Amino acid sequence: MSNVFEKVRIIQYFKYLFGLMLFVVICLALFRKFDHDEFEAVHTSWKIINGEVIYIDFFQHHHPLFYYFIAPVIWVVGENTETLLVLRMIMFGLYLLMIYVIYQLSMLLSNDKKISWLSILMLVCMTMFSNKAIEIRPDVPQVLLGMLSILFLFQLKIEPWKLRKLSFSAICLGLSFLFLQKTVFIMAAIGLVQLFWVYKNYFEWKQLVLYWLIFCLAISPYYIYLIISDQLDTYWFYNWHLNMHFEGGFSPFKTIIDSFYYNHFIWFFGLAGFVVCWKKKRIDEPLLGLLLFVTVFFVRSPYRQYFMPFVTILCLMAAIGMFEFLKLKQLKMIVPLIVIVPLIYLIWTITIYQNKPQLDKIEWVTSQTNSLDYIYDGDIYFNLFRKDIDFFWYSTEPGRGGLGTYKKLKPYSYNIYSAIEEYKPKIISNTFIDASNKIIEKNYSQSSVYPELYVRQQ
Repeated sequence: MSNVFEKVRIIQYFKYLFGLMLFVVICLALFRKFDHDEFEAVHTSWKIINGEVIYIDFFQHHHPLFYYFIAPVIWVVGENTETLLVLRMIMFGLYLLMIYVIYQLSMLLSNDKKISWLSILMLVCMTMFSNKAIEIRPDVPQVLLGMLSILFLFQLKIEPWKLRKLSFSAICLGLSFLFLQKTVFIMAAIGLVQLFWVYKNYFEWKQLVLYWLIFCLAISPYYIYLIISDQLDTYWFYNWHLNMHFEGGFSPFKTIIDSFYYNHFIWFFGLAGFVVCWKKKRIDEPLLGLLLFVTVFFVRSPYRQYFMPFVTILCLMAAIGMFEFLKLKQLKMIVPLIVIVPLIYLIWTITIYQNKPQLDKIEWVTSQTNSLDYIYDGDIYFNLFRKDIDFFWYSTEPGRGGLGTYKKLKPYSYNIYSAIEEYKPKIISNTFIDASNKIIEKNYSQSSVYPELYVRQQ
């Protein structure tokens, strides 16, 4: 009886710490500085709302579903900074759904509430996950749907030939892919796990074929549209060919080492959990986690968001590892140490990197212009709701990024000064241009509010 009571108490203990971390993550979503990619997503959606065609009228190299997903919010809330905060709260809602899915996956695989609550507590403590999962980026619904697909898939192992579960898994994976093409890594992991199940007679070949047939049907409407509109080649170039040759890159070890600095206990016990499961011939979870981890090494620039699917499995493995090697009294001592470092880090992040300066700048630019005005931003620091002067409106750093990669693959004439002279943007920034150029000196004066900005003289 006392053992049962102790288990209930440890679950309550995890819940209190989870609630504390969740409150900090809410503050992170509301007050932390916006990432470059968030402004990219919002401005892309704004362009689509205003009649511009993705890949045709402006540069973009990601799948389009997310931009249509957030478009109604921008249309309803309007061209103001409140839209950004509303979108952050929607992403936080998806973040909560992700946590719920991981809890259900953990319960399915471990059948233990203690392990499940500890796994989601560690997930909210995982800084590379919580920092990215509240951002306005396609990775959030992409990972949510990818993990939901995995949940339905693992339910199939318990209830073979449940057509509904198989269909849900395949459809969720298809939607995840339409949100972001990096779902190919989750697809690869799922496919290899399914082949392993076929080998072990957990899965039948006809189930495997049916699964991927349903997946293809789920994504087919978009590809039929691309074929009918004669955009398939354009889509392929911007979403795949260009990304495979994207200039710049770094090793995933940089991201791993940075994560280990804040979440060393999770990485350590995660590794222990992988070993425990493997020794107990509980292969599915470590195999899936290992496959998701390996796929990151195939990416040229593995930013933190690329680790999100793997991190969900890592936290489950860490919870298993902790309960395998530690007693409840030891757990009560170690778990606060797992929480305290990311807690301090996230509070420090909220304090030091506030989003108010960004919001103020966007509001100022919007107030100085109207819907007919053009703006030269250079790399989406402030122009969310006005027109751009070139097909390439971000990632324009000379010799790098989208523009630099494109120019190595295809001829493209990019003369920003000619574009400024032609479109006469109301506001320009000094990003990647020479402010002493005669066209700028003749027509623009430096802003007294934001010295890096120049306002056109009437």
